[in-house]
Amino acid sequence: MRKERMNDKGFSLVELIIVIAIMAILLVVLAPQYLRYVERSRNSTDLQNAAEIVTALQIYAADPEAAVDPDNGSITIGTADQTLDLSTFEGAALADAGLLDASNVLHTRRQSRTAWEDYTIAWTVNDGSLNFTYSAANEETEGTFSNRMLGATTAPSTPTPGT
Repeated sequence: MRKERMNDKGFSLVELIIVIAIMAILLVVLAPQYLRYVERSRNSTDLQNAAEIVTALQIYAADPEAAVDPDNGSITIGTADQTLDLSTFEGAALADAGLLDASNVLHTRRQSRTAWEDYTIAWTVNDGSLNFTYSAANEETEGTFSNRMLGATTAPSTPTPGT
């Protein structure tokens, strides 16, 4: 008589539990790093979008054939699309740069969820050139958005009391 042997292929219950435990530990260790990476990417997207808007305004202001003369103004980027008036400097500049769709809607939106909320790009015209200032609502550290737009690679340090 031939004895039937059990199929020894596959994993035992203990081996499966060990693999699941290792995966859980890796998830606990790596998830926060991944979330920080995603947020840094969102912040970078905001900065790139703002830089694109600034570049469009500068190029339009320098164009001698521009239909609308530059004037002082500002634009706030939030979580909603914006319909811009093409008779304004910013509307004409962003339309000329191709940043508006056929309905004159700017689809650029704020991406950051932790570093800042809505951000504002303001400009003044001084002797034919544009001077920009940047601000953001509810920043983690005041001046973070402005400093990053001006080329800083790290967040501003918070002053210590008594200095």
